[in-house]
Amino acid sequence: MKDFVADLFFHFFIMMMIPLVNIILSRYKKDLKTNIVFLITIIFSLLLSMSFPVRVADGMAFDLKFIPIFISFFYIGPLAGGITIGALLGVNVLGELKELLLLLINYLIIIPLFGFVYKNYQRGNPWKKLCIGIAFYILITGTRIIAFLKLGHSEDFLYLFSFSIVSLLTLAIIIYLIEMNKLQLAMQEQLQNADKLNAVSQLAASVAHEIRNPMTTIRGFLQIMKDEKNLTSKQGMFISVSLDELDRTQKIIGDFLSLARPSNHFCESIPLSQTLLDVAEFMHPFAVMSNVNLITNIEGNLVINGNTNECKQLFINLIKNGIEAMPTGGKLELLAYQENGNAIINIMDEGIGIDPIHIKQLGQPYYSTKTKGTGLGLMISFDIIKRMNGDYKIMSKENAGTTFKMIFPI
Repeated sequence: MKDFVADLFFHFFIMMMIPLVNIILSRYKKDLKTNIVFLITIIFSLLLSMSFPVRVADGMAFDLKFIPIFISFFYIGPLAGGITIGALLGVNVLGELKELLLLLINYLIIIPLFGFVYKNYQRGNPWKKLCIGIAFYILITGTRIIAFLKLGHSEDFLYLFSFSIVSLLTLAIIIYLIEMNKLQLAMQEQLQNADKLNAVSQLAASVAHEIRNPMTTIRGFLQIMKDEKNLTSKQGMFISVSLDELDRTQKIIGDFLSLARPSNHFCESIPLSQTLLDVAEFMHPFAVMSNVNLITNIEGNLVINGNTNECKQLFINLIKNGIEAMPTGGKLELLAYQENGNAIINIMDEGIGIDPIHIKQLGQPYYSTKTKGTGLGLMISFDIIKRMNGDYKIMSKENAGTTFKMIFPI
């Protein structure tokens, strides 16, 4: 019994390498290198577990090889899961043919099941992921119990039960540690963004009004000068450019003031369908000027809760971004429909697209894909979506276009 308990602890500590390395690697930028290091760690833990199996009864030994396969498949990707299974089968080539065939059959059944729940697992919360992991391990335990009884080892059932409980707890602890680490990193990122937003807001509150007043005076004098008849064409051009730049600066100051202004918590019922049609009609001239075909496909009678003016500002910002993303023209589609008790709005352009690495940076102060952008427009848009209890997804491919999807509760 002492050896059995020692083997259980040994396997538990082998598996704890997986969340430990994951936590260390999460402090670095997630890329191919970190995934490779994580995969190597997982395969190493797999090989260690197989090399020193837990002896449950005479002629029967079990290991925790399912855990590394599960983690590699769901936390790196199906390809990594396939590589881990390949390593498992490769090691067993040196063993008995019967055992190899049994493993092959088992994982030919497990892989489709993994694929079936993969998307749900990725979208699920930590508790849902724990339930999925436990459900799979219960299936594995069931096959072990059947094999145990067939070989007539019922008197040693306590060993198998103890091993199964420890295995289940090990998988649950690994999933919990990885998920809690992800939540902690997400919270840190939100706090950093909140600090940035707070800094921008304080800056806006302290200087925006002071800058706007002299700029209004300068613009007034330039406008008077522009009406002078004795100006040369070059002087007129300089004044026009100065006025345009002043207008652009006024727009940036307006964005700063929108961030500094206290949030308006006034909430009302918004006729979403009509609001989208009004915004589309308002943006239609700008689309025509930019050689963009603005297409609407809006389901009728959609209603959400929020602030109507903020809602219009949100859609104008996003449609304007979509149009500006197509410098040579193209098609912009505005879709709205109801799904699962939510209002779904998709704004799809055929523009230059965004690199997936840069999508996470959208909405940060001073980050913009436009040469003259400040990033404040998207920051305000994201803030409005949050205040309306909504969510968003950005799907983009370089030189193929971008889809901005918003989900609001009805």
